[in-house]
Amino acid sequence: GGAAMTSSAVSIVNHKGVRVITMDQPDTRNALTPDLRDALLGSMEDAVADADCRAIVLTGSGKSFCAGGDLNSLPESDPAAIRLRLSTSHRLVRLVAAGPKPGVAAVQGYAFGAGLSLACACDLVFATPNASFGAVFGKVGLTGDMGLLWSLPQRIGIAETKRLMFRSGTLTAAQALQLGLVDEVAQEGDVVDAAVAAAGAFLETAPLSIAAAKDILARGPAPLDDVLKAEIDHQILLFSSRDFSEGRRAFQERRQPGFVGR
Repeated sequence: GGAAMTSSAVSIVNHKGVRVITMDQPDTRNALTPDLRDALLGSMEDAVADADCRAIVLTGSGKSFCAGGDLNSLPESDPAAIRLRLSTSHRLVRLVAAGPKPGVAAVQGYAFGAGLSLACACDLVFATPNASFGAVFGKVGLTGDMGLLWSLPQRIGIAETKRLMFRSGTLTAAQALQLGLVDEVAQEGDVVDAAVAAAGAFLETAPLSIAAAKDILARGPAPLDDVLKAEIDHQILLFSSRDFSEGRRAFQERRQPGFVGR
């Protein structure tokens, strides 16, 4: 396994191929300070680089998933500083949304602002009954960032996205489930376990297959021709992978395949 991050901003636990990354600054409701964001980025980079990690669960400690961006540390009227800050956040979003490993958000309490963006960047979203989701950027005069205006419409549609964004709305777990923002509501103590179980179910699928699907889907909603081009690029490589040879042999021999991600 890879070395655990030393930063106190996140904590990491491994469960048989599933890595749980916990935002661990409960005193600030896991607000996305530069320190926490950098620790998250580092632990995502570690997870992607570690062949033993096949899926990722992202969660928060205490009573919140992530209560949003850290407004106190925002540079004011300094476009260069803000550009740098957003670019670093975008590296994190790309790894979660388009990176090769599937991610499951386990949301308890608040997923507001940047916290909503982080949850939506994940491939599945699990929530506790008391979770709440807030698109509250407009309350401070900003717009949805960290990819939210790409990820949210794909989950709940454009009309609902506008309704939520334009009134800086919040959703309960039940409302979020109904709209498709949340995939499953699990009880308080069980949400991380449920997310780990769901992530564990991905381990039976060839890793390169998931990586290819994530890369292609991250270009969408795209015109058919763009998707077909991306499909050719990926499928050619997959056909020549060791896992495809193994998968085809296992299918013919009616046995479980043993995938290695190459």
